[in-house]
Amino acid sequence: MPVRILAHRGNTAGPSPQTENSLASIDAALARGWGLEIDIRCTDTGAYYISHDRVAVPQPLWADAVAAMVRRRPGALVALNVKEEGGEAALVRFLETTGILAQCFLFDMELVEPVPGRMAQRFRALSPSAGIAARVSDRGETVSRALAIDAADVIWLDEFDGPWATASDVQRLRRSGRQVYAVSPDLHGRSLAASIARWHQFVAWGVHGICTDYPAELERVLAAVPEEMLS
Repeated sequence: MPVRILAHRGNTAGPSPQTENSLASIDAALARGWGLEIDIRCTDTGAYYISHDRVAVPQPLWADAVAAMVRRRPGALVALNVKEEGGEAALVRFLETTGILAQCFLFDMELVEPVPGRMAQRFRALSPSAGIAARVSDRGETVSRALAIDAADVIWLDEFDGPWATASDVQRLRRSGRQVYAVSPDLHGRSLAASIARWHQFVAWGVHGICTDYPAELERVLAAVPEEMLS
């Protein structure tokens, strides 16, 4: 099973605040055959834009331009970080209208909702085929809690304060039928060397994908992994 590479905000070789989430960075990441992890927000007038933080007057990066890039690459996968509660129906319509719903999974809703799993249920009711993720992390988001979110078919595995997940955790998640996408340590300020070491563990445990600011390095590491480890 090939491990999917998700380029965090379109970054290629490390964090780059000046260029991340730009159309050029996103297009370059997609052209390399990588997937994306991006954040989606909505203006008061109903226009979607890509940004980690809410801005009063967003300079477009309008989401429809990104959707067009994704649509041109049918094999691309997008982990879409949902930053706001209450617009589930409108977001599903947007993804359907732009033709990329089947290429996305929606995640991190637990960070913005008062009741974990409620938004996942809403998204599932709106679209039986939508990809939906539940979070597991070292911030009280346990494996058991994530597995109790029946609407989720993907797991977003995050390690804020250091490595906590084990091979048995990943195997338990996989046995449930979920796909498992792991956050690389570099996204929480740890070194590239520490990240590479963790990547090897994630791959050995059978994760389906890894999200990182260093997708080019991850690609190099994966190319050196024996094929039988990726099966």
